[in-house]
Amino acid sequence: MIKLTWENIEQITDELAIKIKTNGFKPDYMIGITMGGLIPLYFLAKKLDATKNILTISTTSYDKDKKKDPQILYLPRVDMEGKKVMLVDEIADTGKTLKEISDVLIDRYKVSELKTATLVVKIDTCEFNPDFFGVEKKEGWVVFPWEKYDFPEYFE
Repeated sequence: MIKLTWENIEQITDELAIKIKTNGFKPDYMIGITMGGLIPLYFLAKKLDATKNILTISTTSYDKDKKKDPQILYLPRVDMEGKKVMLVDEIADTGKTLKEISDVLIDRYKVSELKTATLVVKIDTCEFNPDFFGVEKKEGWVVFPWEKYDFPEYFE
């Protein structure tokens, strides 16, 4: 198990922002996957100076600490046809959530270019890797600082 601190999150998002800027990708829209992707979305949007068009997509893929197939609960009602989009989440465990939402953004919204970013990618289990990520993790659980109420046992 790895427990990330707020300082780790700042450092990871700094590094991610540099990678994205170096790549030259400038999103028209930034989309965070709820719940875990909202905080990385905030940091990246600020660091990329991309705070105008911020959206969220609601999904569920965990029941406490058990992974299940992703289910999309909410999609925004916005015309993104022909736009560049950055999809942000906190972790790519299997990559299924990123893949499913990426497919929706390409097929339904007709975005011109889509990039994905996560703080962590689980390299031993991820089948759909993000375009940009901060930390590679092989195995075990990753706890984020905003999960204090979900996993209080790690914060005692």
